[in-house]
Amino acid sequence: MGQEGILVAQKFQAKQSEDPNFFFKMELDINGNLRLMFWADSRARDAYLTFSDVIAFDVTYRTNRFRMPFAPFTGVNHHRQSTLFGCALIADETEETFAWLFEQWLDCMFGRAPGCIITDMDGAMRNAIRTVFSNTRHRFCSWHISKHLLEHVPLMRDSTSEFSKDYKKWFYTRQKEDCEVTWENLIQKYHIEENGWLAKMWDVRTHWVPAYFRDTFTAGMTSSARSESINSFFDGYVNQKTSLKEFVEQYDRALIERRKAESQEDFKSKTTKPVLVSRSKLEEEASKSYTKTMFDIFQAEFKDSIDCYHEKVEKSGVVAVYKVGLSVDEKWKWCKVVYDESEGVKATCECAMFETKGILCKHILRIMSKKQLMSIPQQYILNRWTTGVRYRVDSGVFMRELDNNDVSPLHRWCLITNFQTLLDRFKDNNTLFKKVNETLDAWLLDSEKEMRDKQVDLANSGRQVVTNFVSQGVEISIRDPQPVRTKGRPKVATRFKSSIENSQSQPKQIRRCKKCGEIDHYMTTCGQENKKKQKMTLRDEQEDDEHEESMHADIAS
Repeated sequence: MGQEGILVAQKFQAKQSEDPNFFFKMELDINGNLRLMFWADSRARDAYLTFSDVIAFDVTYRTNRFRMPFAPFTGVNHHRQSTLFGCALIADETEETFAWLFEQWLDCMFGRAPGCIITDMDGAMRNAIRTVFSNTRHRFCSWHISKHLLEHVPLMRDSTSEFSKDYKKWFYTRQKEDCEVTWENLIQKYHIEENGWLAKMWDVRTHWVPAYFRDTFTAGMTSSARSESINSFFDGYVNQKTSLKEFVEQYDRALIERRKAESQEDFKSKTTKPVLVSRSKLEEEASKSYTKTMFDIFQAEFKDSIDCYHEKVEKSGVVAVYKVGLSVDEKWKWCKVVYDESEGVKATCECAMFETKGILCKHILRIMSKKQLMSIPQQYILNRWTTGVRYRVDSGVFMRELDNNDVSPLHRWCLITNFQTLLDRFKDNNTLFKKVNETLDAWLLDSEKEMRDKQVDLANSGRQVVTNFVSQGVEISIRDPQPVRTKGRPKVATRFKSSIENSQSQPKQIRRCKKCGEIDHYMTTCGQENKKKQKMTLRDEQEDDEHEESMHADIAS
């Protein structure tokens, strides 16, 4: 029986002793073989509460000893960098497995489902998302869509073909109603088969056609490339002999690198002053609010807004409709902006940049400048893109969540946060520190029986679940996972090989004696090797003769 599962469980328990809010679950089958493992540290759980609006999920990476697919949950932080919320190693890619994993995700993340999740087109994954994340928008990865499109629709391989142009015109249609009308025209013009690949993709259009995601925030993501970029971190560091424990350690290194990059961007945002291109109050306010990366994106839109023209096409009271576009563009490319001043300022644009990316577009900025606004309306500066974003849940969130009578995981998390705040506040005041500590000791004594750590649960199916509450004293048998054959990543891996692997894969150089030209010895041992070979040859000939005589005897008998 292998020891890898036990070593991983021990490592997780050690991490939990350092980080009490470290979360992990390991599921075993009825024979005790490790099937699934999921883990996330407290920093990742904190980050998710701020950036839970969109995540990418991918399971194509499977470089480890047991070929278990690696399944990271990847999001976008306030610098538009990839950030890791947690990950899993899974035994297979069935609906049951995905459902189990997503349920553990909810348990870890205080019952808060993501606003949008981006995956490939796997049917089992889609069914599990529909079941567990019932209110989450599910988007198919645009890269996978494009790849399959070229495979199934040969006409798309020629970007200059009439079909390719008509397809792109349909695909980028802004309104759902126009999208459906254009699709009917496409069917009739090119006789698209009802049972063909394109027709089947039309049936699931709400998962991938842009017109159906114009009201969904995706932080600018349209593919699961962020998960795959995390996967690339492991290329050259792990191979098919990598143990589970080593893989977990490599994930920790990836986590450290991601957070180091985030800290560097935090430092840049706080210590550098952006160069403004105008004297506009809108640009000035944005420069003080956004992180450096996000202000660069805002400023690019602001620059373009200066070159935009606008035309008023409709007005009804305090609501006006404009067509706005770059002076170099044809008017059919201009976007419609609805500007409403009935209750404050509300603006929407056909391009849906704010709804999908969280940054005002050049079209709305042009109208705001025309209206001589002195500040950006607060609802148009998303907190998730600002320098003031904090991972820790503040008391405001805590009070809002306490409106019901149930004590949820999020309530407990907020309580921990408030205690941490209290500790930081009184750390230099010994009298107050002692008073708080005495109060907590009294509460702990009263609730000692109710606060015992949970141990191993037994699943209804006969599977055991090793939870993040397993104590060091619990003895449990964890067998190594069974090697799995899964879909997804091709047999020929696309990852880069490390220098060690490359050196191992090179053909071994043959040793050759410079004196006699024979192999497997050097010149200094030439005579000895020749005598040795003669003896071995004579012995082999004797064995062959004996073997031949034995065969003849058997035949004769």
